[in-house]
Amino acid sequence: VKDILWLRVLIIIGFNIELIYHFRDMHAPEWAEIVWCGFYILVNGYQFTMLYRERRNLKFTDEELALHAKVFKDMPKTAFRKLLNIAGFEELPVDFVMVHQSTTIDKLALISDGLAKIEVDDAIVSYVRNGQFVGEMSFLSGNLTTATVTTIDETRCLVWDKEQLKELMNKDIEVETSLRMVFNSDLLSKLLGGKSH
Repeated sequence: VKDILWLRVLIIIGFNIELIYHFRDMHAPEWAEIVWCGFYILVNGYQFTMLYRERRNLKFTDEELALHAKVFKDMPKTAFRKLLNIAGFEELPVDFVMVHQSTTIDKLALISDGLAKIEVDDAIVSYVRNGQFVGEMSFLSGNLTTATVTTIDETRCLVWDKEQLKELMNKDIEVETSLRMVFNSDLLSKLLGGKSH
């Protein structure tokens, strides 16, 4: 967000310089260019104000900040806040089946604290733990799930409704781009550590 704010400032400064340039001949100022410069200054001034207010109003819990630092560190906090606004934390008991193999999912989960096993045809192939997603491959592809995921510890998760999350990604390019980078990183870590789901 800081980079975007500074970019807005630089744009405003640039158009002010151009505005002065178009006034160089006080007897015959270039009114068309002056009007356009004024318009762009107003638009960027408004955008700067909105971004600054949005940034000042960002508030997170310690748990949310820890997740941002561990999982979403490359995602702007404004986008992260939008993700949190449509998510909720859930406490899952031991032996809770989060995902059944060969089914569709209606939720996407991120483990905040806990541990779950990944099974393919009743054989354990890997585990998911703090800072890892459950169901992201099916979410991204739209295909059936390829594994069963079951908690083996009491597990706390951040959970999104699939359709709400897709809707947010479709209408917000910053959220979509950042979240796909997070998914790619998560999938890579799972591929290096074992099969994913």
